[in-house]
Amino acid sequence: METNGSLPSLDELRHRQTELVTALSVETSAHSLAALSAELETVLEQIQQHEGQTR
Repeated sequence: METNGSLPSLDELRHRQTELVTALSVETSAHSLAALSAELETVLEQIQQHEGQTR
């Protein structure tokens, strides 16, 4: 995800989350599944941080 050195917005994170879930649903390579899953976990953590800052 390209962020030009700044943190991604919540909308960008949610968009990337959707892309990753879609990719995971059709991926068959174990290596690719692991990479996508790791990135999704990172994106979810960033979403949680965003949501924690707005409360």
